[in-house]
Amino acid sequence: MRVPMEDGASEMVVAGSAAELGTSWARSGARRLIYALLALLLACSGSERNPRAEAPSTQAGAGGVGAAGSAVAPDAPSAGVGWQAAGGGAAGAAASGGMSAGGAAGGGSAATAGSTAPVADAGSPPSSADPDAGAGASLDVWLAPDGADTNPGTESMPLATLAAAALRAQAGSTIWVAAGSYRVAQTVAIESSGAEGTPIRIFAQPGQRPVFDFMAQPRGESSARGLQISGSYWHVRGIDVINAGDNCIHISGSHNTIERVNTHGCSDTGVQITANSAEAGDATRAAHNTVLNCDSHDNYDAANQGENADGFAAKLYIGPGNVFRGCRAWNNADDGWDLFASDDVVVIENCWAIANGKIGATQNNTNGDGNGFKLGGAARAGDQNMGGAVHEVKGCISVENRACGFVLNNNTQLPELSMCGGRGDGEGLLCSLTNSAAVAVGMSAAEAIAAVRDADGNLPPSR
Repeated sequence: MRVPMEDGASEMVVAGSAAELGTSWARSGARRLIYALLALLLACSGSERNPRAEAPSTQAGAGGVGAAGSAVAPDAPSAGVGWQAAGGGAAGAAASGGMSAGGAAGGGSAATAGSTAPVADAGSPPSSADPDAGAGASLDVWLAPDGADTNPGTESMPLATLAAAALRAQAGSTIWVAAGSYRVAQTVAIESSGAEGTPIRIFAQPGQRPVFDFMAQPRGESSARGLQISGSYWHVRGIDVINAGDNCIHISGSHNTIERVNTHGCSDTGVQITANSAEAGDATRAAHNTVLNCDSHDNYDAANQGENADGFAAKLYIGPGNVFRGCRAWNNADDGWDLFASDDVVVIENCWAIANGKIGATQNNTNGDGNGFKLGGAARAGDQNMGGAVHEVKGCISVENRACGFVLNNNTQLPELSMCGGRGDGEGLLCSLTNSAAVAVGMSAAEAIAAVRDADGNLPPSR
């Protein structure tokens, strides 16, 4: 018999008929089986498709399940490589021609609702599937010397100033900074905060070394700082901050990390941790900050004949938990480190102080002290928020500083020094201090300054 096909274009022939097959067969259950097979053949041979199967998904990233390889609406944000998708499997696949959160574009299985791609290490910028999609496409912000603050801050249309980028960033954002010189005349005030586990990052793009130059600022004005970080949970890495009219980096916030940063030419201390006087006594301010694998050198305050310009400082009003690790300070007018009158414990580990108090021949350094590590200072009369503390200094070296290598400097408590050493300091290695398990140091100041850090920014073993 002949069975018409669903599209009407052809017929299928089934040999024989019910009569030829016999009455008994026609009445048997086998006939029902044949009818079922015919229905199945008709269904398989049909050309009509479910129109919903090919409709472009406009729900990718809205929490639903996206079909891998589906087209994405032109304004849909990209998930980005290594960054969280918003829950749809297809988000970003068509826009980038790459991988979606659920599998390869054009193939693979759909992602389950709410699934995420693994979060990348912030050491590498995300690849941007839709670089011009605007701020909604990613938490990240891009910065370049040839950018414009009217741009959306994407990789292809970056911002021009760090101030603008800091205003746009939020918890979990990374501000990716391209190489070049950024000439800045005003203090960059960093006032917002990230959160534990989702800090806000200011990172140099991999293999690049951007420079923020504040030479246009007036000299000797305490308000003329470079980066002023009053917010918390910021991580700054891989940049130079130079020539500020006061501190190059001033931190009054908490839980911040300054890593592999170089400060120099500052008209006060390069990196200083100090709370404002209005915050004195607040243990949550100027607290739990880490300065890691940084260099600070050639800082000089001409207005005070070298009295205040140190390499690093955590002094006056601070909170607990501040750490300097793997840092190096040289040729600063005053001291390498200054913990003057700080009454919370500061930890300094594996740091080097070199030739401090020794500056340019034409610079008046009448008031510079020239210590490697100044570990205290007398509190102001009647100020209950200053005082002494048992600071911890471990594995540090002092080489050829003009005055003492390590000095008590009127600290009312006795700091603890261990595995420290040095050579060539003008007034001796230890001034009113003791050191357990001393180490021998033979390198010169020039050799210590020229020592090359490893790929992670660590100093080589002292020798």
